[in-house]
Amino acid sequence: MQMRWLYRGTAIAAGLGLLVLPLGASRYLLFLLYLIFMDISLAQSWNLVGGYTGLISLGHAAFFGLGAYTAAILIRRLGVPFLPSALAGGLVAAAFSAVIAVPTFRFRGIYFAIGSLILAEALRIWMINWELTGGAQGISLPAGGAPGLTEFYYIMLLIAAGSTALLVVILRTKLGVGLRAIRDNEEVAQNMGVNTFRTKLYAFMLSAFITGLTGGVHAARLGVIEPYSIFSAVRTISTVNTVIIGGMGTVFGPILGAVFITLLSEGLAEFYTFHLMITGLIFILVIRFVPSGMWGRIRTSRLVGRIGQAVTVE
Repeated sequence: MQMRWLYRGTAIAAGLGLLVLPLGASRYLLFLLYLIFMDISLAQSWNLVGGYTGLISLGHAAFFGLGAYTAAILIRRLGVPFLPSALAGGLVAAAFSAVIAVPTFRFRGIYFAIGSLILAEALRIWMINWELTGGAQGISLPAGGAPGLTEFYYIMLLIAAGSTALLVVILRTKLGVGLRAIRDNEEVAQNMGVNTFRTKLYAFMLSAFITGLTGGVHAARLGVIEPYSIFSAVRTISTVNTVIIGGMGTVFGPILGAVFITLLSEGLAEFYTFHLMITGLIFILVIRFVPSGMWGRIRTSRLVGRIGQAVTVE
């Protein structure tokens, strides 16, 4: 109990520090933290379906891109304010996930992963050839319509904290029990009375909403979006790497993974090929020697194992 309260106190102190940090931080640090918060949001959303439900999706970029394009179109074409546009991006992504759930949930394992990847690529090709989205050139947002870097920092911090808190709440409900039962054995879960389709659908839609919302905010931050990068499979792969390296099926693993991967990417930004090699090597080593990820290793260490066991929601 004392360890739990110690951790909560540390978390509150860290949160307060992040709230006041923009008062004296450089623009580069704010931008770096913005990227970390964005990666945490994406990682937590994928962790909900991949880590706790067992749905290994490779089409996460589809929801991110849909959210980004929805927000961009509303801002550019209809003059809708930034925040409602970003929220609409999340809702459109969630609606799209509900539509594709019926055919994709028929697949299992690797077939589900391949099917989700094909859907994301098909959506990217569609956007390249659709005039409303600007085709291959994309959409440029009007200058001056978006908030400043400090505001984006706080918005993405809120999304990252909110997605993490939502995951903690879900894991303590009947929905969370159903998700983990499906991950362990879907047929047994169904025989025990779990409505597997509805449970997976809820997780899929929540994951898509968070991803689409993040994409809508990031689109406004970029100012210009185009389908080649915004729907890139590299974004999905990076998110999957973040979760697996940090600790799949844990609350704090994706946070550690996001910090590690973002700092590594930033440190090797001028050596793109070398960066891919290093990330791939780390990914292989984690799967081979530490399958539970960074957070799993921390929890089992003698130094902080008691803390990890006290605060981790399984």
